[in-house]
Amino acid sequence: MADVYYAVAGHPVNHSLSPMLVNIVAQFVSAQVKPAKAFKLSQTDLVDAEQIQDALAWGYVKFIPKTIDWDLTGAPFGKFRNKALMQKVLESTKDMVDSIEGLEQEKHNNISKNLPFNVKFDLPKQSFTEEIWLNLTSPLKHQLKSQAVLDFNDSTLIESVNALRWDGFGWWSSNVDGSGVARVAQYFGVDIANGAVIGIVGGGGAARSTARTWQELGGVVKSFGGKRDLRDFDWFKSSSDESQVCDVFINFDDDSIPQNVTVKGFVMRATYHAIDGGLEQRIAKISDEVIDGRWFLAAQHLECWSQLWAPQVADLLPTLDLLVSMLVTAESVLASYS
Repeated sequence: MADVYYAVAGHPVNHSLSPMLVNIVAQFVSAQVKPAKAFKLSQTDLVDAEQIQDALAWGYVKFIPKTIDWDLTGAPFGKFRNKALMQKVLESTKDMVDSIEGLEQEKHNNISKNLPFNVKFDLPKQSFTEEIWLNLTSPLKHQLKSQAVLDFNDSTLIESVNALRWDGFGWWSSNVDGSGVARVAQYFGVDIANGAVIGIVGGGGAARSTARTWQELGGVVKSFGGKRDLRDFDWFKSSSDESQVCDVFINFDDDSIPQNVTVKGFVMRATYHAIDGGLEQRIAKISDEVIDGRWFLAAQHLECWSQLWAPQVADLLPTLDLLVSMLVTAESVLASYS
């Protein structure tokens, strides 16, 4: 059995849904394998850090000097109440094998099998006795610059890392923002390989990863400006089409849509916000015509597992709609105890 120590690090992280997702997926996968190959989440943490060295320090010592209150429970993360409620979450999702009605879409091929990677090293073919998995969020994504970390894909090129793995011998790094966006787009019927156009506002780490992956998959990227501009980067292939029309649109700076942009397909949210109400109200909210950021987050986690953390179990992962269904169910359970 692999003992996994997991944390999401950045500032702020008190709102993060990632601890629930990693626990839910670990339970789902472990139920399908022999006990010796199961995943035991020995520790799950929220690491409030503004410097990358603080996040890596957690990885080495597995300790944080000060716990923070988790928004979903209003209690210190890692303490008794949160641990007890996490068990309630796992109990509520352990028997789920079908997605909730209203969240199902036409099924498409698993994009993780087709994504191009600039692989420089062979990934381990199995999990080790003890593993450390990290997700990085703002402002840490661009801070990791070390030759001691093995770059799994193009995270060094785009200067953004949001997933790390320590396998007992060294650190591996990746960025799954772009493949997460691609997974969601494909799930909702977008054919990237045939030149689908994505419009992007912003030029931060997630935007760069999305642009890079979309172009590598055969799609077209249009930059609509933002706090940073994708056209400032040498590797970015600017579209020759200067129209403001796209198939998919995502704003990485905020939730607005420029008035001069025409979206033929759908709008994706890069972030997620708290939702009130019971399960039905929550399902209705994330089934809106604007794709909620929970789809993006869930897709990122599936990419972390299939690309970096445990690629040997890629075929055992839940589908995207099932994982989103589990997540919404889990949020509803936690809300009932607040």
